[in-house]
Amino acid sequence: LGVRGPFNLRARAKNFTLEELEMAVGFAHSKGVKIYLTLNTFPRERQLQEIEHIISGARDIGVDAFIISDLGIFMLARRLAPRIPIHISTQSNTVNSASANAWAELGAQRIILARELNHKEIAEIRAKTNTELEIFVHGSICISISGRCLISNYLAERDANQGFCAQPCRWEYALVEKSKPKEYMPVLEKDGFTYLYNSKDLCLLPVMDRVMRLSIDGLKIEGRSKTALYVATTVSTYKKARDAWLEDPGAFKVDKSWMEELSKISNRDYFTGFFEREPSIDGVAYDLNGYIQEYHLAAKVLGTEGGITIFEARNPLVEGMEMEWLPSDSGYRSFILKDPMVDGEKTRYIKPNQVFTMKTPFRPKRGELVRKPYSEGDRMEQKEEDSARGQGLAG
Repeated sequence: LGVRGPFNLRARAKNFTLEELEMAVGFAHSKGVKIYLTLNTFPRERQLQEIEHIISGARDIGVDAFIISDLGIFMLARRLAPRIPIHISTQSNTVNSASANAWAELGAQRIILARELNHKEIAEIRAKTNTELEIFVHGSICISISGRCLISNYLAERDANQGFCAQPCRWEYALVEKSKPKEYMPVLEKDGFTYLYNSKDLCLLPVMDRVMRLSIDGLKIEGRSKTALYVATTVSTYKKARDAWLEDPGAFKVDKSWMEELSKISNRDYFTGFFEREPSIDGVAYDLNGYIQEYHLAAKVLGTEGGITIFEARNPLVEGMEMEWLPSDSGYRSFILKDPMVDGEKTRYIKPNQVFTMKTPFRPKRGELVRKPYSEGDRMEQKEEDSARGQGLAG
């Protein structure tokens, strides 16, 4: 999780106040879940006093670890919160065992390795260090060195290393000759423009057997600026793959349904990053700057009463549409939105945030999610949002 302010690389996300963080930690711990606090930017001198306050507050709250990039912030955390474990962020660009062991000698518990490493390099580092190692297995990829990017600073005056990236690598580009300012020449023909830096998303599920054989301590999934549906789907899918491998490594195969699940969340198409080999042209999404998105969140389960399920809508719903319930312990189940009721009266249309009830052929648990396919109207709204994000105005 992140706290409000320029101290984590999702500074434009809502993030938490210290009071909200205390509530989140209490809730997570009641469910047997750990909370790691990200402090992985590179703070300026004027920000040190505030970050000391955050470290001390998080110590008193009882977070389970800090994720840190900057050596000075690392030493502050060691001094102010000596009992809180520290994980070294991928922003520190750890690419060899000497760096990993140096961080460990300073007191780091875990190293999140750079995304630029292939499986052979990761295996060699694993063999030469006893400290915990973590690697990214799923999420967006920056065209930079482990996220240290200055393109946003230069083109939009928004500091990516303070968490305010304008995502210029997703903008549309064309070549312009100085004497002909109105003539746009595409670098790679695609409707008059190209995306020079637009990476596909990382997905290591297809090579999960090789990932598991590396004996890595943590598999990292991007999630802090993603939806609940995205996080639930990715975590559930990779957990199924991990558990299947642990049950019988020799017989492990990637189930087709797992990849189908990942295709239903927002993505820019997938590739395996640097894991197998150096990426080439097949790692760049030249013809889109938005997301491929086939499904989105329909509702959240609030509870059940007898055979009636209570939902909170998260997007507009219409009676008769097909939806999919995502149980926490198995695959999805399809059902039709039939005879929904709002405030005790039947209704055909349900607005976002409305609480509604209906009879269901299953008994979902509180907190479980329901998704629905994207409609053409949804796609138009998403296109407008992506366009704004591509110009650095949103996202």
